[in-house]
Amino acid sequence: MNKQTERELFRKWSVRYMAALAVTAFGIFFLYSAGAWICSRRVWRPYDAWYAELKWMKLHGVSVGLLVLLCFSVVFTLYQFRKISLGMESIGRAVNQLYSEKNDVISLPISFANLEHEMNQIRIKHQMNAQAAREANQRKNDMIMYMAHDLKTPLTSIIGYLTLVCKEADIPKQAREKYCNIALKKSLRLEELINEFFDITRFNFSHMILEKANVNLSVMLWQMLSEFAPQFQAKGLTVSSRIEEKLELLCDIDKMERVFDNLLKNIVNYSYENTQIVITLRRVEKHRIQLITENRGKTIPEEMLEHIFEQFFRMDNSRSSDTGGSGLGLAVTKEIVSLHGGTIVCESESEWIRFIMTLPQGAIC
Repeated sequence: MNKQTERELFRKWSVRYMAALAVTAFGIFFLYSAGAWICSRRVWRPYDAWYAELKWMKLHGVSVGLLVLLCFSVVFTLYQFRKISLGMESIGRAVNQLYSEKNDVISLPISFANLEHEMNQIRIKHQMNAQAAREANQRKNDMIMYMAHDLKTPLTSIIGYLTLVCKEADIPKQAREKYCNIALKKSLRLEELINEFFDITRFNFSHMILEKANVNLSVMLWQMLSEFAPQFQAKGLTVSSRIEEKLELLCDIDKMERVFDNLLKNIVNYSYENTQIVITLRRVEKHRIQLITENRGKTIPEEMLEHIFEQFFRMDNSRSSDTGGSGLGLAVTKEIVSLHGGTIVCESESEWIRFIMTLPQGAIC
């Protein structure tokens, strides 16, 4: 129960209690006045019935009124305490419902309507979080199973080619080099999968700490594009860059490099061959930096766009051994951008995929 709910409950109980006392006091005054008026219409004699009692009440009217009001206050207070006690019992039962897997709606006495609404909201939020956690855990388990299968594929190829090279002494030099190159390529892929596997087991958003320093973001992006040039070339991708110069940023350099690395890897993995990539880095408004990546690829359905930044979510359901990843890349990217106070969104239509990352004014030197 938050302070606002506590104040609201206290206000309601106080208003109800004071209103009841006021109504009772008015009732006593009205009955006394009405009785006095009726009695004044008649001539009373000492031997009349009720003469002594009514005379005593007339002399002690204020005391009698206060006594009746006090008695009512005690009775009404006990009644209110009973209602509160019953309400507390209902709240105790409702607390157990908060973390129940059942969908039963929490019901409290009408006096606790605000608390009832608040507890139902907490219950719904808990159930949504629990469902999201189960789905994330299931995706993680599925990904571990898929990656265990993917680890076996390059390992089998490496063993096969190296066995062939070792057992066949008369194998031609050209064939030997070819098999060794294939084994090396599969070994590098195996290393990448193992690194992703370790990412799954050790990655924790809650322990991500930023170590900020000034960096020329324009130069960083140029360097990253140069490093990815061989991968772009292997897939026939051409880069059209629109990078504004001298964009300085206060950020965690290593983690920002990881953001660029994840986005560029995503472009390589999910671009059509022999297509164009458009990279834009610019200043928008005053002291805001925006990075936009655009590439030609299979349109991402709307329902998938809603989950694209979730942990262990992958757009490629085929789980290709060449492009398959842990499904952490975009989740890590979003978390890093959020920690820097920025935003990142994904748009997709007409076989275009667009990521828009914006870093706020506070991040710029």
